[in-house]
Amino acid sequence: MTMTTTTHTIATTQTIPTPQTPQTTPAISGAEPAPGSPEALLLLAGLGVYPACADPRLTRKAIRSCITRLVALRQRQEQLSAEQKELHEQLRLAHLRGDLAALLPAGKDGNGYQVSPDLLLNRRSGRRQWSYSLSCRELECQLKARQAYEQQSGEATYSLGAAFWELRSSKG
Repeated sequence: MTMTTTTHTIATTQTIPTPQTPQTTPAISGAEPAPGSPEALLLLAGLGVYPACADPRLTRKAIRSCITRLVALRQRQEQLSAEQKELHEQLRLAHLRGDLAALLPAGKDGNGYQVSPDLLLNRRSGRRQWSYSLSCRELECQLKARQAYEQQSGEATYSLGAAFWELRSSKG
């Protein structure tokens, strides 16, 4: 089973300088404030969500429904992805045999196949995949080692993007 993770970020990226002393764990766990903190309450108030008000989006039933729907969408995405792969392969075989050329007119400028007046089915070549020399790979290893050193020593800085939700399969 293939896991697909879809993320959507809304907030802006925040640059946070790292302290000059090495740390084993980051000081900040995410770009959003902790739940229930004064900062979180201020953020909620800015969005028109107040703790004392009954918000139908935040009832126990609504939250459970939201999570259930999110899980269902993830499963559907995985199904659609598998179906899309099968359809792409079927079209590839039809293209190689010449069946598409016999069934559909050529697209404008002779590229692809015209499915409808507004829709073109186009076969694109694969993306380039580079293989580098041994000396280049050695330089890459040196760069990664230097980056790790700067992260641990505090020379490097980092930024945290907006927090987001993801679904992961539980192990065991």
